[in-house]
Amino acid sequence: MGAGAVAATGGLGVVIQGCVGPPVTVTLDVDLDTLDVGTPTKVDFAVPMEGSNVEGAAWFVKRADGAIDAFDPRCTHALCAYVWEDDDRRFRCYCHEASFALDGAVLGGPPPRPLDRFPIRETAAGIELDVPGNFRTPRESLQD
Repeated sequence: MGAGAVAATGGLGVVIQGCVGPPVTVTLDVDLDTLDVGTPTKVDFAVPMEGSNVEGAAWFVKRADGAIDAFDPRCTHALCAYVWEDDDRRFRCYCHEASFALDGAVLGGPPPRPLDRFPIRETAAGIELDVPGNFRTPRESLQD
């Protein structure tokens, strides 16, 4: 995958609501060429903050045009963790029954906006992902 596909995700112009402090860049060992088009892949990682690590994650989605989206794993309503439901082809947050399309658009529930995206870049060292300076592990959502 070329840099153009990564740049198509919005680059550094993305603002994540509530971001305080400079973003933290995390380098991931992810081969974007192995991602299947239209099938979200969750990647876990550690975010170095204040002398320790915070558990982090991102949902990677490869679009038909080859561009990659990296979604923040927190619902935009109450920062709960959401899951991918393959049968329904949607992301779902069980905290308040929110749902999102593959492109992050709100399908239902109380979220005020689409899923937030992490800016990503392809480098020689791997995939660099910019995480908000105030990132915290998502709250666990309640599932039936």
